Amino acid sequence: MTFDTNIAMALKDCNGQYNVVEMTIFELESMNSKFSSLNVELHRGNEMLIQVKCCLCGENHSYHYNIKELLKTNMVIGGCEQLALPIFFIGKNEKVIEKVNKHRQTIEKLYAMI
Repeated sequence: MTFDTNIAMALKDCNGQYNVVEMTIFELESMNSKFSSLNVELHRGNEMLIQVKCCLCGENHSYHYNIKELLKTNMVIGGCEQLALPIFFIGKNEKVIEKVNKHRQTIEKLYAMI
């Protein structure tokens, strides 16, 4: 039995745009160098702790995920606890990229309406 270990993460920056990084689960801790407002730690080999400096409210948010469950699901959304808005998406490459593209299209339509 083989597992697809490729995942993508999209993190919202201060301009409201999502920056997408594709990687494998073995490269999770390398996200620390790709996103300055993000800290990823692995615990016991199967748990992941993500700490994010929120660009929306300015506070730090923490999220715990089981890596096995992350691979089984299509996408996990982490959001600001105060404003209830999404900060990051992590999951299968095609699902994360699809979600980010929908967000970009919505923003473009809003700008066109203005």
